[in-house]
Amino acid sequence: MQEEKKQKVVYDPLIEIINYYASKKSDTAIAKAPVSSSVEERLKHRIIDGEKQGLEDDLKLALQRYKPLDIINTLLLDGMKVVGELFGKGEMQLPFVLQSAEVMKVAVAYLEPLMEKAGSTQKGTMVLATVKGDVHDIGKNLVDIILTNNGYKVVNLGIKCPVDVMLHAAEQHKADAIGMSGLLVKSTMIMKENLEVMAERELKVPVLLGGAALTRRYVEEDLRAVYDAPLFYCEDAFSGLRVMENLMSGVKMEMKTADDNLALPATTIQEAIKRIRIVRHQWNKALEYISDENFVRPKSIGQWSVHDIIAHFIESEYFQITRLTHLVKKELSKIYLVTGDTENRMNAEAVEKYKTYPRMELMDIWNEAQAGLIQQVSSLQPEHLNIIISGVSVSEMIADSSFAHEYAHLRKVQSWIRESQKSDKTKTPVLIRRSTVATNGDIPKPPFWGSRIIDSITLNEVYPYINEIALFRGQWQFTRGKMSVAEYDVFVTEKVLPIFERWKSRSIAENLLVPKIVYGYYPCQSDGDDLIVYQDDLKTEKLRFTFPRQPDGNYYCISDFFASTDSGRMDVFGCMLVTVGLQASEFSAKLFEANNYSDYLYFHGLSVETAEALAEYWHRQIRSELGFSHHDNKEIKKLFQQKYRGSRYSFGYPACPYLEDQAKLFDLLEPERIGVSLTEEFHLVPEQSTSAIIVHHPEAKYFTVK
Repeated sequence: MQEEKKQKVVYDPLIEIINYYASKKSDTAIAKAPVSSSVEERLKHRIIDGEKQGLEDDLKLALQRYKPLDIINTLLLDGMKVVGELFGKGEMQLPFVLQSAEVMKVAVAYLEPLMEKAGSTQKGTMVLATVKGDVHDIGKNLVDIILTNNGYKVVNLGIKCPVDVMLHAAEQHKADAIGMSGLLVKSTMIMKENLEVMAERELKVPVLLGGAALTRRYVEEDLRAVYDAPLFYCEDAFSGLRVMENLMSGVKMEMKTADDNLALPATTIQEAIKRIRIVRHQWNKALEYISDENFVRPKSIGQWSVHDIIAHFIESEYFQITRLTHLVKKELSKIYLVTGDTENRMNAEAVEKYKTYPRMELMDIWNEAQAGLIQQVSSLQPEHLNIIISGVSVSEMIADSSFAHEYAHLRKVQSWIRESQKSDKTKTPVLIRRSTVATNGDIPKPPFWGSRIIDSITLNEVYPYINEIALFRGQWQFTRGKMSVAEYDVFVTEKVLPIFERWKSRSIAENLLVPKIVYGYYPCQSDGDDLIVYQDDLKTEKLRFTFPRQPDGNYYCISDFFASTDSGRMDVFGCMLVTVGLQASEFSAKLFEANNYSDYLYFHGLSVETAEALAEYWHRQIRSELGFSHHDNKEIKKLFQQKYRGSRYSFGYPACPYLEDQAKLFDLLEPERIGVSLTEEFHLVPEQSTSAIIVHHPEAKYFTVK
């Protein structure tokens, strides 16, 4: 199981805006233009293929026939349009999209000085920012890249941006739209506050909203009620581009939600396939907010876990493939509908069949099932959709066991996620009773009381603890897509691992990642839901944490894992904060500003995952200092699944949801000494940092408080 801090399928929300579309860059989707082809075709394909070599020569040749502005607005932007289409069809991976954008940027930089002063490549202007309190910017920057390289001017205001700054910039630059981005759940609330301010001032500028925690329904039902002007939910960078294209061309856009259409039969085969993919995309987004522990937690959604539900989907899709195969062969008598007890039995069998499959393997199987279903649906003829079998049309049958069925469960999961993310202290459950965790276990002796700084760790010590799945699939978005497991393994070995090794070496050579740690041990005792941390005299209260308790089930509360005040025993509270340094954020920013987009993605992802690896590495050292590291699994990969004694919990997630408790951790550890600060919204700066409290109790594992 992944560390609870991540709360995801090991996909960092930083690439949330393009999660669904990232897939394999097809070698056959667009054939490279031969050397003998026209200069027009070569320039277009240089953009598509991300090929800079020879670009300047082709631009010089094109300038003999075209004006610079015409080259940009036709030949080059035509290439970017194809990139967008490939991206949308899942035939181009994110890093390759960024390579195309780099070539576009180089070409425009070469041509712009040659234009007449009246000439302009700008089709429109957007003011873009990450909202106040949010320090995450890679998603916003990807939007900047896509818009800029499709002919738009983007005024990028950076992170933690107040609404007044956005509005001033919009007025100053005569912006055609404002784009607000945010990774966090709290950011969606800030967006609402911003829109309320704009409504009070009677502004009508179009607003585009995007980010990991945002949903279409929230935008279209909650936020649209606040802001009576054009307002759009953008699930990825290219949907933002489409909105801008329509805004600038005067196309009237329907702003009402079309989500409920997903519960209805599709009228065409193409629409059926589209809906299957849309629902799956929304599922992928939802899954990023579910930790590995929550993924398998029993009775999360009714009687099932999320793992169980996906097992149902897999078997349902394979069952659908079989039925459609009979349909194509005109074996209608072999097609039957499943209802009642039969459905319950099939679901139970699916749960049993896949119960031992880990999360990522289960997701791979689901990918394969869906690919097979789409292939089978594609083989149908239009007239097949209207065939009635046992009183149900084929179009209804497809909807019921694919997109409509999965959409109905998605709504339940999204509702569950929203409830689990609430961290209002006023909603802390009333203490029902203490959990039954053992209270007589051994208490390890810490090597010291107080805090220490560690700044002598090398990257070579940390790198083995990088979760490659999180980095390759999540941060870099090299996903399997339509590849088989074997094909994907070859792809990773031949294409991805060399990138990984190159950036690891470069980070060492150029001192780009500097591991630093501050950690400590403090005497403590529990008092109900509270954990009291004492001064060195072991009796004077220094501070206390209040943790939520499960209202049912195991009644877990983090405080239960420590000796109580009436036990007569003093326990030990461990905590740590790790970072790879502010220079990591600064170097990421330099890469972005220099238009080195793919390098920006690679380094940013590596820096974030190296910070996570540092936390994993130092937690192991703490277990060693406390004397129970012999319980660790020998395989590092197993540590990512919490195969060790105890647990570490990070603020902001269900077991300890109150982000403001970061301030108490700062009081204990003084991480300013290693260059880490806290924002007004209690987020760590630099972004490539993470904190945790350490619990040594053998029964301590991840758990969720509703």
